[in-house]
Amino acid sequence: MLAVLVLTLVFAFFYSMYRAPVVTTLYEAEALTSFFANLFVVFYAFPAFRRTKNRAVLCIAFAALMFAYGALFTLLLGIRPPATAWHVGGVEVRWYYATRYTTSIIGLVLYAYGLISLLRLKSTTV
Repeated sequence: MLAVLVLTLVFAFFYSMYRAPVVTTLYEAEALTSFFANLFVVFYAFPAFRRTKNRAVLCIAFAALMFAYGALFTLLLGIRPPATAWHVGGVEVRWYYATRYTTSIIGLVLYAYGLISLLRLKSTTV
């Protein structure tokens, strides 16, 4: 099911590449690249956590998962702001952006914690 969704997103990107303005295509390419890069990190970090039981690797995996979901929802919901795309009220738009930015901030904190913890662990073992 996930493979069908990913293939649909890639097909939609290539289809809209010729029909949409360049800025829209670049924005979608950035979101698609972010999705695949973070998905790669997730598939690398979760097995590494299962082997090592290191919490820093788990933080990196959760951060990558958060950013992958953010990129996925950006691709699924489109590039226009929700107020113009879905005709919703101001409260819903504020909640949408609040949760989106809060997720990004938490993801950045988890990435930073995981990387700093891994660097400290490596510097103490060398």
